[in-house]
Amino acid sequence: MRVSGEGALESVAEPARETPVVGSFDVVVAGGGPAGVIAAVAAARGGARTLLIERYGFVGGMATSALVTPISEFRVGGRQHIGGIPLELMRRAAELGGAELERDSGNWPVNDEIFKLAAQRLLLESGVTLLLHSWIADAVADDGRVSHVIVQNKAGRVAYACEAVVDCTGDADLVRAAGLPTTKGDVLQPATLWFQLGGVDTDALGYVFGDAVDGILPVSESIRARLAELHAAGEVPLFGGPWINSFFHDGLVSINVLREATDASDPEWFSRTETSLREKMHAIIDVLRREFPEFRDAWLAKSGIQTGVRETHHIVGLYELNKDDIVHPKAFPDTVAKGAHTIDIHHTDSIDQSEFVILRHPYNVPFRALVPEGSENVVIAGRCLCADGPGFGSVRVMATCMAMGQGAGTAAALAVRHGLSMPGMDVDLLRSALIDGGAIVDFDNVHLENIAALAGTELAGTDRS
Repeated sequence: MRVSGEGALESVAEPARETPVVGSFDVVVAGGGPAGVIAAVAAARGGARTLLIERYGFVGGMATSALVTPISEFRVGGRQHIGGIPLELMRRAAELGGAELERDSGNWPVNDEIFKLAAQRLLLESGVTLLLHSWIADAVADDGRVSHVIVQNKAGRVAYACEAVVDCTGDADLVRAAGLPTTKGDVLQPATLWFQLGGVDTDALGYVFGDAVDGILPVSESIRARLAELHAAGEVPLFGGPWINSFFHDGLVSINVLREATDASDPEWFSRTETSLREKMHAIIDVLRREFPEFRDAWLAKSGIQTGVRETHHIVGLYELNKDDIVHPKAFPDTVAKGAHTIDIHHTDSIDQSEFVILRHPYNVPFRALVPEGSENVVIAGRCLCADGPGFGSVRVMATCMAMGQGAGTAAALAVRHGLSMPGMDVDLLRSALIDGGAIVDFDNVHLENIAALAGTELAGTDRS
């Protein structure tokens, strides 16, 4: 590799090589986070020979690698709006002592270690083949149809043949490798490094461990006010919340407080973010010990093995989920999932959110928002769906991503079984299969004022295709 006089790197030609095809599957799921786990289980239960590829040595994604908790949210307004395989997984975690499902808000805390085990068992019992410690390196694609997924791991560079793929990487890695269009905002939501503390006076902090109200988790106003003073004085970095969660045992808490502007799809920038946030984590723990009696004896139990990512690439889909779809739910005939999280958009340069809209009713997520333009056999699930900024501010959370996973995985299995393309998916067949699998995809939550307006409408909303 040579460097030009101005410091720009020139390209280098690698030797041509043949990549061995080491396996063949009906469905390949890329990424073993909350969406990917559910997508793989749904595909396998739909009769597809399914491979799940994950870069770490465990599954669970942001819930395990980044320690994000609680998983939000399964209920709103006293009603369950996410069921099926996501609910089954949460119940398994609860049976192992690693999830609290009693909270009526549907914001359910999880223990990352137990969640890893519950998800792994669910996958293997469903017949999914797991490939861990492997990165998506490329794809062999022609006119929107992926025939092979190429991975890089300790065995080198190998390929897996497939009939359909589900991109659950969160960053649209497989979509981009297939040459399908994506987009990325000029300003991305900041990243957060979660951490867990032991030795905390959890009895004294009990008042912040309550259930969410209208989707808003409790915050200690006195702790926040003091941190804000220290931030203004330059002694505390950019922060949010802080949201302090009791973590299953007395003295243990999980904390969401740090944040920093970054682009997690830029490895050099994200490397700087990781090192910066780890320095800031230790600094803010020192502040907590010094300023607040509840944390005087606190010690660092664990930090995320990676910083939690909110947003990078989005697909350019057949439909863009937008703010109006969230605030005024539409009766999409291709609904495959529901969401209800508040519209929650975090500043990259302020301790306050730039937009926060409380939702009291679930909304519908159409299958078209999961299908990239130009796709034949590629579908996504998770935070890289097609949505505008405010829409994404709600739909990005893990419970909704899990529900999308069941929709996408079921669609992939049906596509293989019936020879369907993703744009040509039989949505009635898909929704029927989802209902049979316990998913909640009905329309009865739609606001009454919308029903008359939508009567006779074939597809609500504006297509991007």
